[in-house]
Amino acid sequence: MNDLICVFDVGTTGARTILFDINGKQIAKAYEEYPVFKQPVGISEQDPILWWNAVKSTCNKAIRGLDVTSIIGISASFMRQTTTFIDREGKVLHPALTWMDEREETSAKDWDKEGGLRRSIPKILWFKKNKPELFAKVAKIVYPDTYIYMKLCDAIVTDPTQGVWGILSLETLQWDENLAELYDLPLNLWPDLYSASDIVGSLSSTAAKDLGLKSNIPIIMGGGDQQCSALGLGAINNGQVKITMGTGTFVDYVVDNPVQPAGDFPIFSLPSVIKGKWNIEGAIPGTGTALKWFKDNFSQLQIKECQEQNINVYDMLAAEAEGISPGSEGLLFIPLYMFRKGTIHGLGWNHTRGHMIRSIMESSALSAQMYLNLIEGMGGGKVDEVRADGGAMNSGFWGQMLADILNRKVHIPEIKDGAAMGAGILGFYGCKKFNSIEKALENMVRFQEVKTPIKENVKVYKKLNRIFMPALLDVYDKKRVTKNL
Repeated sequence: MNDLICVFDVGTTGARTILFDINGKQIAKAYEEYPVFKQPVGISEQDPILWWNAVKSTCNKAIRGLDVTSIIGISASFMRQTTTFIDREGKVLHPALTWMDEREETSAKDWDKEGGLRRSIPKILWFKKNKPELFAKVAKIVYPDTYIYMKLCDAIVTDPTQGVWGILSLETLQWDENLAELYDLPLNLWPDLYSASDIVGSLSSTAAKDLGLKSNIPIIMGGGDQQCSALGLGAINNGQVKITMGTGTFVDYVVDNPVQPAGDFPIFSLPSVIKGKWNIEGAIPGTGTALKWFKDNFSQLQIKECQEQNINVYDMLAAEAEGISPGSEGLLFIPLYMFRKGTIHGLGWNHTRGHMIRSIMESSALSAQMYLNLIEGMGGGKVDEVRADGGAMNSGFWGQMLADILNRKVHIPEIKDGAAMGAGILGFYGCKKFNSIEKALENMVRFQEVKTPIKENVKVYKKLNRIFMPALLDVYDKKRVTKNL
């Protein structure tokens, strides 16, 4: 068998293992959701062992029937802004505070401090203030990648795509002594920094046994999920754009230097996994999760029917939405779920399940259009096409909706797991199987479809686009009506 890279994609709700060959073909894949435990409103914690358990389980499933000696390297992509702590023995001192945890941050307006970055800092300072006896035992501040690499090869490391949420200097991409002093978080608390595609160690015998792999496989530094996704979609040059519509909606525009955001809405300049490149990124969390919420709470009959027929329930929901005209007959979702400000406008007696589903799907694409317009102004020019990945792109209907709302061509890749593909590319490049990232992209990334805007739908969505951003900003700027309930 050809050489393979094993990729671990550690996300917010679950983890997957994917094995790629050098031609970008997906050889095997397994996914597992983490167990979900009810938590108080505003608190979002995860025990890091859940990430490792899911990695172990999916790896053992994915490699069944494969010759594991073909695996020449391991790389990974990770959720970002999630933070935990370990002591000198590597023991986790507290469940990880995920990027959704709201403690000490009641509004996104706080995000403009430190140039809109440092989203790990409020969580770390909350822990320091409220758990002083535990913080006194902290040896290292740990991101999801740090924890997984520690399990794989005993290395306490991270990369700039994670470190930027902490005390990383935007000038040097090293830990910033001034920020360490400002927040009273000394440099020795932070993991060692490596660059994407660097080899950080080799698979330990203990981890190899847990994963069903051979020991001493090189462990290659991957990166944050959205930066890996941009690479996996071939968006690495100035002015290229990728959109991910998964649990949330993410728009990344590639530039050569960090850009200072304008206005109050959170837009970030983030290091790319490509040296010398940056991604201007806008995100609306939870836009895709909203469809899962609708499925779980209002689609029990559909779930049962799909189980009996062995079909995907999301295909059934999309079919309901497809029967509704663009614009959902005036039903509009404002997807500020993370701040508990999710809002429905225009609900009337004429609206059905199909309207609700379509409006949720439209809100994801409308979020992408809003951010694309804002970021184009910051990045230096408009684009006439984008590349898109994420679970939503498994639906041709949703992909067409995105093209119609953006009024731009949408290129959809063969592999929709762009973050995993990006990590796979870094793995092969780190193992010296390609002499350049460009050559790896040429060999591994293919686009199977291009969605072209439908003029009749574009007319409707132009009106909706003009409504969406002011409506969202109005809700965003105001206090939550039910704040005290």
